[in-house]
Amino acid sequence: MPRVTFSKTGNSVELASGSSLIDMEDTGKSEVPFGCRSAACGTCLIDVVSGMNNLSPRTEEEQDLLSDLDMDGENRRLACQCKLHGDITVDALN
Repeated sequence: MPRVTFSKTGNSVELASGSSLIDMEDTGKSEVPFGCRSAACGTCLIDVVSGMNNLSPRTEEEQDLLSDLDMDGENRRLACQCKLHGDITVDALN
């Protein structure tokens, strides 16, 4: 199963391939806060340290909010919009 590793703590969460990163909340080990869960608030902003190619592409809604927040750098994502397809390492930014 793919693993999400949090770079600051080294903690990790395993999720089934194709899972949404929102599913981390169900494990009780998530270090990413989730608010609206629909690309409307930016609470779940993450910096992808490695493994960007193991995430689904940005949705239009995600790109719009990242642009509105002036946070649309190439490594920035909204965790609520990401599907996991392999190992990644992230930093939660909120």
